[in-house]
Parts: sequence; C-alpha cells; structure tokens
Amino acid sequence: MAYQSGQFYRLTLGWMGFMLAASSVAEPIKLELYTQEFPPLQIQVDSQAEGYVVKFVEAVVSHAAEKLPMEIAAVHFAPWKRAIRNTQENENVLFFSLSRTPSREQEYQWIGPVSPYEVAIYRHYDGPSVTPSTFQELKNFSFAAQTASSFEEVAKEEGFAKIIPVNYGKVAIKLLHTNRVDFAPLVKASYFYRMEQYGYDPKEFIEVVKVDRLCKELWLVTGNKTSQQVVEVLRESFSELKNQGRLTELIDYYQPDSDVMVRYRKAMTLVE
Repeated sequence: MAYQSGQFYRLTLGWMGFMLAASSVAEPIKLELYTQEFPPLQIQVDSQAEGYVVKFVEAVVSHAAEKLPMEIAAVHFAPWKRAIRNTQENENVLFFSLSRTPSREQEYQWIGPVSPYEVAIYRHYDGPSVTPSTFQELKNFSFAAQTASSFEEVAKEEGFAKIIPVNYGKVAIKLLHTNRVDFAPLVKASYFYRMEQYGYDPKEFIEVVKVDRLCKELWLVTGNKTSQQVVEVLRESFSELKNQGRLTELIDYYQPDSDVMVRYRKAMTLVE
C-alpha cells in the first residue's frame, strides 16, 4: 500500500511537471513593440508594419523564440511620449529606433543598434555654391530649423546666429525652396520620402555637409522592468542575425524603388 501511495505521488508530480512544461510552451512571452513612422526604417503600408528595422526586429524575436518562447503581440505606431512611457513603465515592451545618449543610458536596456542616423545640411540647387569640409564653416549663413530640435540646440551651442525657427520640417523646406534661407538640416535616411511628401522634387536639393554631432546609431531598447533573461536572449539573437548580414540585406532592399516603398510613396502622395 505504501509502495502504491509512493508510486501515485511520483506519478502525480510527473503529471504536474508535464502540465507546467506544456503550459510554458503554450504561453510564450508576449512582446509589445512601439515605434514612430520614419521611412524607410519603420512605416505602415496597407495597415501593416513595414520597414527594414521592423522586419529585422521581427526576425530577432523569431530567432530568440527558439531559445525562449516569445512572440510579438502587436506593433504600435504611437506618439513619442506614449511610446517612451509604455517602454519605461511596463515589462516586455520593445521600442525602436532611439538614439543613445548619456542622459538615457540608465533609463533603458540597450539591445542593439538597428540603423545609422545621419543629419546633413542641404541647399536648393540655386542656393550658395559652397563646399565646406565641416558644418562650422557655414556659421555665417542662414538656416531654417524646427524649434527646440536637436539641430537648433547644437547650432546655437556652436555660435550660429542666423537660425529661422519653424514649427514643422515642411516649412523649413519651403523657405529653402524659395531661397529665403541658405540651408536646412534633414535626416538622410528619410530625405527622399520627405521631399516627395512635401511636394518637392528630391533632385532640386543638394547635400552640402554632415552634422557630425547629430550622426549617431539608432537602437532597439526595452525598459528596465523587462527580465534579464529576455534581454540576454534578444541580444544574442540580435548579434547573431546582424553578423550574418540580415540587417544589411534588409537595408539594401528597402530602397525607394522597392515594391513596398513604392506602395508607401503612392499612399503618402494620396494623403498629401
């Protein structure tokens, strides 16, 4: 009788262990992804999340799920403040694409760099014909820049005085197009798409010089409430896929003439 009881006890424990294991397999960790529209990194086409960063993050999660069950619950295109708040206040929230600065270092767990980020100075083809080797050489010219932007902050710190403040990037390009200012800063990755959305021919504008202080990599991050186990598995998969060239392949594909970006451009033209 004692033997039967012990056997029953062992069988019960074995069954419970099986059920717990099955439950863990059946219930993967749900990851919420937050981002903002930024062509060609992250966009929405036909209500679907697209872009080379989106697809790389999806690949990283899929690869990581082979080691630790996880899946993407949703991709949210949200205002900046809401995305930041959700990332910092909740576990298992991934946010991209974020520049890494000293003030942000302790606020997130940094998984990996997902994209280069370069800010360059542009002129209209009728604008000042200069070929500076550094941004500082343009100090005596006029600029249009969004109020409270990182560019405005850097320019003022470096002694630039002729800065025309605008509320929207589209207004800065209008001033540049009508030669009311000499130069304007633009993000290189999205330059082509922004010009097209604003109703201008991208070929009318010429890149002059990069603003080195604003050229940084953008990162995939999560908040400090996400477990270290999840973070480490994601970091491992991120590194492995990036070393295999997966991110480079996606960047090469998401060019203006690719099928998905052509559909995006048409949709944006209709919106405008």
